[in-house]
Amino acid sequence: MNNPTIRIGVLGELGVGKSELVHRICHPEVTAPGTTSALAGPTLDVFNFERPRGDRLTGEDIWVEFLVIPSETRHPRSRQMLYSIGLDALFMVCNCAVPKTFLRAAEWLEEARGADNLQNVPIALILGGPVAMDWTLSASVVALVEPLAQVYSVKVLDLSGYMSSYSLNSKQRELLSEFYEDVVRRKPLTG
Repeated sequence: MNNPTIRIGVLGELGVGKSELVHRICHPEVTAPGTTSALAGPTLDVFNFERPRGDRLTGEDIWVEFLVIPSETRHPRSRQMLYSIGLDALFMVCNCAVPKTFLRAAEWLEEARGADNLQNVPIALILGGPVAMDWTLSASVVALVEPLAQVYSVKVLDLSGYMSSYSLNSKQRELLSEFYEDVVRRKPLTG
């Protein structure tokens, strides 16, 4: 039986750790930090999300495709072309340790919400960075995150520390699983 698929676009500033995050999700085996490198164009990786059996939905595993969307481009409309391929959700990745990574987040969220087929897709604001931190204790990060969460109705996922650890921890994986389930609930699944 073919497992259903959800497709998630991954946005964020150059060097924020988009490829590293996708690598940590799709390849949970222990690998050294920094084993991925920044890539210039769109990249695709796939993860088999093993749903708990007896789930109130279907209990079937789901293929999650991650499309890393380039942030810097000579062609401003290239992201819009990628938005048109049928994304079911978006990750907006920001680095809590580098506040400037939030500067273009509102612009890109506005751009994505303006695309006809992305107006109602779930969006996760991924708070990353090399060090695990409680972002709610940083007034400067709170001042950047709260307006984005309210205006664009994004779910905030604190995954800080994923760039320095060897794998995502259980709490981070749980947050991601909850987001995948939300995407599944919103999408009619076909094999």
